[in-house]
Amino acid sequence: MTTEVTIPGKTVCELVQYWGSIDTNATPAFISVFMNGKNCSLSRKEVLDLSRRFAFRLKELGITKGLIVCNALPNSLERVVCEFGIAFSGAASMNGQIFRTDGEDFLETLKNSKCSAVILDPSIPQGARKILLEEVPIGCENDVQSQLLPHLKHIIACTRDDFNPSNDFITSLKNPALPEYTADVNPSDMVTVLTTSGTTGYSKLVRFCHANICGFGIQVKAIEPMNPGDHFINIAPMGWAGGYPQWYLSCGVTRYFFDMHAGPIPDVASAIWKTIVQEKIVYGFINPYYVKSILSNTSLWKNSHWKPKYLCLAGQPVKQDTLGVIGKLCDAVDINYGMTECNLVATHRIADPSSYIDNCVGYPGYDVQIKIVDIDMQEVDNGKTGQVLVKSPTLSMGYLNNEAATNSSFLADGWFCTDDAGYIGADGKLYVEGRQSDTIMRAGYILYPSWLEKKFKEVPEVLDIVLVAVPDKLWGNEICACVVISGVEGVWAGRKPTDGCEDLNKQTSDSKFCEDSVIKNGKVGKQPTADVDLELLEKQLRSFADSIELVNEKDIMRLVPKYYVFMDKFPLTNSGKVSRKEMRKMAATLFDLL
Repeated sequence: MTTEVTIPGKTVCELVQYWGSIDTNATPAFISVFMNGKNCSLSRKEVLDLSRRFAFRLKELGITKGLIVCNALPNSLERVVCEFGIAFSGAASMNGQIFRTDGEDFLETLKNSKCSAVILDPSIPQGARKILLEEVPIGCENDVQSQLLPHLKHIIACTRDDFNPSNDFITSLKNPALPEYTADVNPSDMVTVLTTSGTTGYSKLVRFCHANICGFGIQVKAIEPMNPGDHFINIAPMGWAGGYPQWYLSCGVTRYFFDMHAGPIPDVASAIWKTIVQEKIVYGFINPYYVKSILSNTSLWKNSHWKPKYLCLAGQPVKQDTLGVIGKLCDAVDINYGMTECNLVATHRIADPSSYIDNCVGYPGYDVQIKIVDIDMQEVDNGKTGQVLVKSPTLSMGYLNNEAATNSSFLADGWFCTDDAGYIGADGKLYVEGRQSDTIMRAGYILYPSWLEKKFKEVPEVLDIVLVAVPDKLWGNEICACVVISGVEGVWAGRKPTDGCEDLNKQTSDSKFCEDSVIKNGKVGKQPTADVDLELLEKQLRSFADSIELVNEKDIMRLVPKYYVFMDKFPLTNSGKVSRKEMRKMAATLFDLL
């Protein structure tokens, strides 16, 4: 029987108030780490007091329950105060991320969300204030009149000023005589709108109520019930599901994160490990990419006098080679699988790397139900691949102002369609083979590439590989293998079959090696000769694929790449995940398939 897990509140406001009111409320709640070696912190009591004072400011501006306030601040103590302050005002926060230099994604988010106010730091170059200048001229921040953004009424400046305390946001809220405010909120009220990473276009806006967030807090506490005040590091953006401060809310930990006010960190992996050792971090929530980077730099950790008990790896698939961190960087690893819309789906703890199988994400999380269905939404037997469906108390309220997308993913009976392909193994664990949108629809058949990717990694020269779909006039899509190898710089195209070749999967003497080229900033340019024989390597990979493929060469179900692209590293999304979308575009451009 599962042990019941509880937290001290039913809303975000109740949880912040609990930790800010107990005897140990002087304990640091959040510590922002700066690259100059300086740390800044807010205690539990300060988080409570400053948030409620900011809530009063919002109330005076007419920000009330039901309205949405965009929090466009980077990870910082200011962001924490504004996030909780919005909750205390009764409104809902929304992540204000900006990926495009022209700000079109940001403006589209504000428009679609019908946002009432934007919190930003006007001093940040290329930030939200610059993007909004055309719509909101200087001096019109509290009387916004925009045809593009008709619901926007206020731009709230949140400045940092180390030289003039009167202009500093945090300092301005520390006066104990300032009025405070706490709205009457219910667990079913919307509290935040989290954004997806936007790998398939504009980010989806995912609505969460207080009960959803509290449920997520219970789930992470079930993974590791940390003690109040334990040192915990999580550098993920706070406007994304993985970066939201749920471990503080549920366990009262002291969360460390990097202050992003000055922009990106030059060497994130080294900064993470340095913080872990110096601050005696006991638990870390870290992207596998950074963990592998730390592990590869032996001089960074070999003589360290401290290592955390556990590292929680989430954000991208975990491969067995990553688990070499066990015993070196930590005692054990928690592998979590989840997504913005439903937070945690599955998890398990690995102490023995030899017991791990790639793509295994563990057992259902606390109070989570999982089933696998076929294309007709009928549940399939264990061991058979289909779409992963999830039912959970943390399942969001749907997409904001997007009824069509909500209805297609959130079923009437409470199940959520993840668009992930996976199966339940004989061990009862969930194995995820990738996004169904990452699968390849070829001649009317859906091909799951993950097993072949795994096989290709047996070839010594292959450091990593991803199979993507590229356009094909005959079959709709063909298969391209994007291969990471050593000894090259940039992106290189392999052979391209000549037009009219009847067997599209079988290379012939007429096939030719594409002109040496590399994509830089979306353009194709010359690149010096590589240090490896790519033509020979491609032949070896084709031969290897033929040797493990049992389907007849003429069969349209044959899962063998037609194209190969070689590169020194995969492009990543802003959340650190491999960008299959970018690789599809890259491959199609190289082979003139667009």
